[in-house]
Amino acid sequence: MMLAAPLGLVALLGWAVPLAVHLARRTETRPTDFAALKWLRQKPRPRHRPRFDERPLLAVRLVLIALIALWLARPMLPGSADRSPVTAFAPGTVPGTGEGRRLWLAPGFPPVEQAVAGGGPVDSLIRQLDADLPAGVALTVVVPERLAGVDAERPKLSRAVTWRVVPGGPVVRPAMAAVPELVVRYAPERAGQLRWWRAVGAAWGRPVAVAGTEVPVPAGARHLVWLAGGPLPAAVRDWVAGGGTVLVPVDSPANGAVVWRDALGAPLAEAAKLGRGRIVRLTRDLTPAAMPELLEADFPAELRAVLAPLPAPSVVMARDYAPLTGGPASDEPVRDLRLPLALGIALLWLIERWLATARSRGVSP
Repeated sequence: MMLAAPLGLVALLGWAVPLAVHLARRTETRPTDFAALKWLRQKPRPRHRPRFDERPLLAVRLVLIALIALWLARPMLPGSADRSPVTAFAPGTVPGTGEGRRLWLAPGFPPVEQAVAGGGPVDSLIRQLDADLPAGVALTVVVPERLAGVDAERPKLSRAVTWRVVPGGPVVRPAMAAVPELVVRYAPERAGQLRWWRAVGAAWGRPVAVAGTEVPVPAGARHLVWLAGGPLPAAVRDWVAGGGTVLVPVDSPANGAVVWRDALGAPLAEAAKLGRGRIVRLTRDLTPAAMPELLEADFPAELRAVLAPLPAPSVVMARDYAPLTGGPASDEPVRDLRLPLALGIALLWLIERWLATARSRGVSP
């Protein structure tokens, strides 16, 4: 047993109160008349040793104070959790035989005998189950060969997991990003760069809407190329904050993370969030001398990946998603003993009241 608040044991000093009361208390004595005793030889009065009266009541009171002090110290009992092995089945699999407890990999981890309507995110549930189990408990996870609704990163757990893959799961379809329709707004001094954007539009098979910077951005547009230096106009910033993506030249102010690099690892573009949209800034002039990537065949595809990145995969192959080890271990579950102690204190208090008010008790002098 361990104590979460050991200072609560200071309450044991309360033992002094019933000890002092029972030491000072004396049972009532009744005088009895005798014949004259003056002719008897006087003897010295014997010494009185300390004597505790009503010992059963005193013992009950001392035990009661000890239990109250222990309750204040918040006793915990570690190692009280079930340490039998656990086999968790993801919804969609057929629960087979398993060693120890067999649970659904679903919120609350109900037993497999209980029907479940569906599960939750597999990765989050595996991490939670790993955190709930004491260290050293063997864990087996049975999953279909295709998993849906997972993170892009494999879960890292505090224990080695037996990862069993069975046939089943959703159909894997390759993720495709929508081909963006480009809207280009340019300043007159940058009209020479329009040919590159028309070539990009032709490679994407989409038209390019070209106009001057004074023309408003269409309401339904989602991708804008802004060929003008300096800060973005307020109307364009509001459009980006509503969910649009704008590509700005190198001389535009921007602050973001690198999202595109060349073959040598040097940055080509960086992006920053603005409301629900993004501002993508090129880090070089849009000329073949400064950006040789303009002349490469995969430039339109690379630019498309920057402006309209592929969504995170929603379905992965389970064999490639086996959990890793090395995650932080959670504290071992403990059992709080204050509730049974409180019941014992209440019962003992009733016994103390019964003994203290019994008719056979003597009264204090």
